[in-house]
Amino acid sequence: MGHPAVIEATLSNNATFTIFLTGVQVVLTNGASGDVYDPALLQEQLRKLGPGQSWDGPLVVIKPKHRGPLLVKGSIELKGGASPDSGNRLASIPLHLTIDDPKRDWDGSYVREAKPACDRPADSCCDAAESLCFQIANHCVYVAEGYDRQEVCVNQKADKVYEHIADLRVSSDGLHVAYLASFQCRSGDHEEHCKRAVVVDHAEQSGPDVPTHLELSPDGRHYAYIGREVCFLRSGEESCSGASHPVVDGKRVEALPTWHAASP
Repeated sequence: MGHPAVIEATLSNNATFTIFLTGVQVVLTNGASGDVYDPALLQEQLRKLGPGQSWDGPLVVIKPKHRGPLLVKGSIELKGGASPDSGNRLASIPLHLTIDDPKRDWDGSYVREAKPACDRPADSCCDAAESLCFQIANHCVYVAEGYDRQEVCVNQKADKVYEHIADLRVSSDGLHVAYLASFQCRSGDHEEHCKRAVVVDHAEQSGPDVPTHLELSPDGRHYAYIGREVCFLRSGEESCSGASHPVVDGKRVEALPTWHAASP
């Protein structure tokens, strides 16, 4: 299941009275999401099954997530009853699916040889809970992951590969992209020290201090961050020390602009 999969089912009414189908709920583990294939079809054609009637066809669509386990378990819950307002559980159809992704292990982690790839289709760009992904108009911008490497993808075109990417920001029209890129990382004693740069529209920017909490102006013409003296990762969590300074377009300023999320 590398792309959305349509699950077909046969619904039969073996009772002597009409059964009303009032709802379909898809319950899955966090490797995928599911929903009714065609809500209008459910309301107009499947809502009522007379005695002895059967229906064969698409029932739900399952969409694999870009992150999480590759083994997906769950069920399709059918609700309804003898009246149009019934909400009883009529049946439960178990599901056991696998996501086709040769770059990842069963637990969702990336295999050692996996490299980031900008291969997501435009109509299936972001997961609902994915923070480093934006789908604005016809622009699909996200962080592609591999083993210990990341890259930003814009409509299936890749930026430079870095070791870590954070604070991905996209302008309101989707035409401008900014993020924090970490490279030349050194690890020791559970700490990781990296060089870090602001990348705006594919170009690394020079500026004072270590950039943190990056924001891009809504029109994409300016960027701002909080500069710190020293930052490093400890057990995956960022830790910074020293004085902090507001920086706009690579220069220290007295205060952050109003569009910066950290502004008072």
